[in-house]
Amino acid sequence: MRFLFLTIITVFFFSTLWGKTTVVKQLTNSVIVVTPDRKQLQTLGWPNDIINSIAVKTDEGIVLIDTQNSPYNANLIKQAIIDKFQDTTFVYIINTHGHSCHSGGNCVFNQNNIVAQTNSAREIKNYDDLFLGQTVDFLRKKIFYKTAILDTISNKGTLSDSISQSIDMYKFFEADLINNYHPRYADLTFDERLLLTPKGKTFELAYMGKGHGDADIAVYIKEDKILCFGNLFHLGSYEVEAMPSFYQNRPNEIAHWIQTMDFLLSKNKEIDFVISTHGKHPFVRKNIEFINAYCKLVQKKVKEAKAKNLLIETVQDIETFKPLFDEYQSIININDKVKEMHARNVEIIWRFVE
Repeated sequence: MRFLFLTIITVFFFSTLWGKTTVVKQLTNSVIVVTPDRKQLQTLGWPNDIINSIAVKTDEGIVLIDTQNSPYNANLIKQAIIDKFQDTTFVYIINTHGHSCHSGGNCVFNQNNIVAQTNSAREIKNYDDLFLGQTVDFLRKKIFYKTAILDTISNKGTLSDSISQSIDMYKFFEADLINNYHPRYADLTFDERLLLTPKGKTFELAYMGKGHGDADIAVYIKEDKILCFGNLFHLGSYEVEAMPSFYQNRPNEIAHWIQTMDFLLSKNKEIDFVISTHGKHPFVRKNIEFINAYCKLVQKKVKEAKAKNLLIETVQDIETFKPLFDEYQSIININDKVKEMHARNVEIIWRFVE
């Protein structure tokens, strides 16, 4: 039964309409997921193979969640959304956080209200410096040197493909700068919670706390029973896809995550689909229930170990978590990869729990 249920969800999600350079995935009658096709993402240098933008049709116009990693790609998905919904009005643009693959196309929506958590402005500036904070002259030099290297390679393969993709990426960035690209910050910001109510839809925005970045939020679309994440937990590869992966060398506010997930999982919130920006297919409510329960148990076990002056290895032993995994065995099983990820998670969270 579980296999049949997941198969139905996956088939439904991947009922795709292929455009020239975008993929449109119909999730509900009023919600689509749009991404540039895989080749387009590769040429723009994004290694995750997918960047999901979520578009919701309301009675007032369209609400868009995440604007891709560049103005070039934002224009692609914008046109695909307009074609799909036959509507040119964008009511709100929501950034799940400020990193470039979520806010890089904000400037394409200059006439629209951009909404994000308060900390997003600092993230957008940092990522502008890193990705698009160059000059046209700098990018042209990059193109020249990379082209010269490519000319010395006689055998076509992975290396030449990688260099070609880098050249394409620099050319797209050059075009964005020539077209007067500038970082576009949020018009409307919030600290912990924000409710948006364009006619016909209800969007609940909730700050998750620091982890992947400083401005990670979740967006709950009430009428469609959809929960949208950025990539706070960086859910793993297919064999461990239900397992959250925490972040090295960044604050990991596990108590804040738990508080917000408790809010999102409250009894009055039905959740049929959970969409992450870089996810290849949707999750379901039970995935978030597991992540929340897992975070709570990690926090509890780390606190207990520190209070008793126990070694970190006592918490890294996944056998102490076996009852939890048994409860959620329909979505995850203990294997070597899960054990490795769990040990790493505990090592990270150990630094952030008193």
